Amino acid sequence: MYAKGKKGELIAERYMLNRGYQVHFRNKRVGRNEIDLICEKDGAIIFVEVKARTGNSLLKPFESVNRTKQNKILRVADDVAVRHFPDHNYRFDIISIVFRKDKFDIEHIKNAFTAEIANR
Repeated sequence: MYAKGKKGELIAERYMLNRGYQVHFRNKRVGRNEIDLICEKDGAIIFVEVKARTGNSLLKPFESVNRTKQNKILRVADDVAVRHFPDHNYRFDIISIVFRKDKFDIEHIKNAFTAEIANR
């Protein structure tokens, strides 16, 4: 499971870089919470959660980003936004990867969920 997740994160990072995103942070932690990628494009900061599964899974990877997971992402995003990007727009994306034998399918869900970043 861990190896698949790391492979998925590397694929997602390459995907974002190939589409003109700048990657600021990988696996950014605040306390026990983490965001997989923090990117920037066109002046906006994009907090990216990467989910990877095998093709025989019943759920699509993005379906595991429930409200609990979103709240954990928001805790990190709030801290990072205040410390590093106070005057930016933000969005929350999910990159969903399904591995199938020697191939994979990738889906980039922009604005997967919304939230307010606290202004301190």
